[in-house]
Amino acid sequence: MSDGAATKNEFHLGNLIAEVLSGSWRRSPAPLELSPRELDFVMPSLLESGAAALAWWRLLQSNSAPSQEASELQQAYRLHTLQAVRNERDLGQVVGLFRAVDVEPILVKGWAVARLYPETGLRPYGDLDFCVHSDDYDRASAMLKSRAGRYYNVDLHRGFGRLDRHSFEQLKTRSLQLSINGAEVRVLCPEDHLRILCFHFLREGAWRPL
Repeated sequence: MSDGAATKNEFHLGNLIAEVLSGSWRRSPAPLELSPRELDFVMPSLLESGAAALAWWRLLQSNSAPSQEASELQQAYRLHTLQAVRNERDLGQVVGLFRAVDVEPILVKGWAVARLYPETGLRPYGDLDFCVHSDDYDRASAMLKSRAGRYYNVDLHRGFGRLDRHSFEQLKTRSLQLSINGAEVRVLCPEDHLRILCFHFLREGAWRPL
């Protein structure tokens, strides 16, 4: 394939991804109509990027029944939904373990973002990202290495140094307490979290639409 043809293909793929994901995070997105050929072309990128569940959500709103070709999107949607249930269970439990050793963590990304979607499974995530005060980091890290803590898939951050320029104290002062499965979880206020997500998006190369 020539460079020109490859570029044209990439441009077409990018346009299709944008079309599929446009408004897909809304509770009632606009219907999406894709031909089987277009769906087959864009499917690998949707699956690889974690956006397959969002594509399925849009197809559910279409005027016609989803095609057989869309079954992989449906399976991804089901998988992410199950993962969301497991992650939400783990989230409440691990926050309890942190507080048992006198550590107050702040959750970033993951459920803190997924809760804003119509269904939390539409925004899949693999681990639980927690930021703790630098003075609490060693104690928190030791807890995660303990018999009770090592079960959980946690990405622990010492403060917000890699994510934001503001101090832990500043961000904690503006943070919110939210309830999930009977547990109270601390998350950043919307303005601080949006800024951190933008920094993270650019730092990681902006390759995932999520």
